[in-house]
Formats: sequence, structure tokens, C-alpha cells
Amino acid sequence: MRHVAVTIVAMFAAAPLFASDDRAVSVPAPIVASNAGVKLNLPQGARVFVREVTVFVDGVSDPALRAVVEPLLKTALTEAGFVLVAPPQGVQREIEERRRERESDEIHKGSLPPKGRILRETVELKVTVHLVRSTKEWAALLGELRRRRINIGGFLVRNRETGAVVFAEFVENATQTTIAQLVSFASDKDQVLALTGTPFGAVLLNRDNQRQRDLNALRAALAHLGNLIKLKVAEREPIKGAVLGKVAGITTTFVAVNVGRLDGVREGMLFAVHPVRTVGGERVTLPPIAKLRVLVVNDTNAVCDVVEGKLDAIGDGDEVREVVTPPKS
Repeated sequence: MRHVAVTIVAMFAAAPLFASDDRAVSVPAPIVASNAGVKLNLPQGARVFVREVTVFVDGVSDPALRAVVEPLLKTALTEAGFVLVAPPQGVQREIEERRRERESDEIHKGSLPPKGRILRETVELKVTVHLVRSTKEWAALLGELRRRRINIGGFLVRNRETGAVVFAEFVENATQTTIAQLVSFASDKDQVLALTGTPFGAVLLNRDNQRQRDLNALRAALAHLGNLIKLKVAEREPIKGAVLGKVAGITTTFVAVNVGRLDGVREGMLFAVHPVRTVGGERVTLPPIAKLRVLVVNDTNAVCDVVEGKLDAIGDGDEVREVVTPPKS
């Protein structure tokens, strides 16, 4: 069997997102059916760390195809509401800088959290893309998928078509256990053909061009994956216990947060605002500086006013924590 396998590993952690709940998300019915019952209990916004992109063609690394796939993947993740962050070398450098700052008298020790308490990315995303270019290649790949009990809803690749199948596996970083796996697929006929510019004008690339068929299939499958993630995020279960979120937008009067009705937020709820600042190159959460009251609740975000503290002291990305009043004994 000759196919292309692309493996991408990414990390996630909560991050702000402030988007309208009225946007319709369209995912083909077979893809929805193939992912029925899969729950993705992640917040709507997430910081994505693309750690590794490996491309193989018949077991040989193909850097050229990686250069095609990686921007398509990043576009899909960004449109799903995620924010791309630094490479692991940058994270390690920040850790070392923070260690040196801890040992410096210039930093007030009481403003830093205890060692080992900094929250970082805890969920990895492993994405594998199979690109097939003939019915023979497709039959071989389909047989392998069936042996692994992976259902892709009767998706077929016919002669003179190119198909792309994308698997997204969410893994808990600390234990390396899979918490969810999503699958997306498309053929080159699912993607509108692009106009390619030339010095003499625009030329429509037809499907006799294999490279264009590959690009069309990859683009469509990754776009479906992005929309599928949006649907699964909206289906997540409410957060148990105190609601945690981020500041996702600030006006001259109001503050938006990236948690809403689906997370258990209700009108009148109070949030304490914990500033998130860079100390010694490390992002740290500091003691609360303000209190918010929820005025308007949407499915995945809410609008608040400031009832304690100063509005201009609050910044995008600051952490918000529900103020829970202990029950009277």
C-alpha cells in the first residue's frame, strides 16, 4: 500500500475566546455520524502548541508535503478558536529564566506561586493524515482501518479522485492516556477548485493535476476537522465545581469572559479576576485584583461589569474564578 502519513503532535491549555454563538457550523453528516458519542470536554478557547510535524511517503520523509500540510492544519486550528504558542525550546528557556528570577532579590518572593504549581499545557493533540490517490490504495487503507475498528461512515475514493482521512487523538499529557479521538475525511471533489495567479492572469487548475487534487482533499478534510472541533466543544459537559475561565475582551464599560451557559455560568454570578503576568519570562497567576458580576450569558461566553477594583487594571488573558460562598453551618 502506498499512502502518505502525516503525524502532528500539539499541546493544549485554556486561553481566551470571545465569539458569537450565532455562527452556523457545517459538518458533513457522515463525519458527524462517525464521531457520534465522542465527547471532547475541552474549553472553547485553547492555546495550541504544534510540537512536531512528520511527513512520510512510502516510509520516506517528505519535507515538501509537510510544508503544504502544516499551514492548512494551523489555519483549521486557528479558525476553531485556538491560539498557536511557542516551541518547547522556548518553554524550557522560560523555565530556566524563571528559576534565575526566583533566586534574585529583585523579585518579591511572595508574588510568585510555589514551585511546581505553574499550570501549563496538559493535553496533547496527535493528528495523523492519510492521503490516498487510487481505489487500490484506498482499499488497502480501508482494510487497515477496519482491523483497527475505525469507522469512517462509508467514505469512498473512486478512480481519478484523491481522498484524505484525518485522525485527531487527544491525549492527557501527564498519563499519556487517550481521552478522545475524532476523525474527518474528504475527497478532492469536496473542495472548490482554486484560481492560481500567473503573470498572464488566473488559471483554473483542473483535477488532472495531481498536486491540486492532493491540496483540495487535504484542505477540505482539515476544514471539516476544524468545524467538527467547534461542534464538540459546544457539546462539552458543564464544568464541575467552581467555574474557571479567562478574560476574553474589554470595553470601556464591560469585560467579556470565555465561559458561558454550557460551563454553568448564570446571571449574577461573581468572578474574582487573577492577573496573569510575565515574571522572569514565565506566565504566572497572581492574587485577585477585581471582582466581576455576570450581566449577560451566552452559550460559550458571558459579559460582566466590574463591582470591585478598577477596570483598567484588568487585562486580556487574566484568569477568572467563580466566587463561591461557603454554605452556612
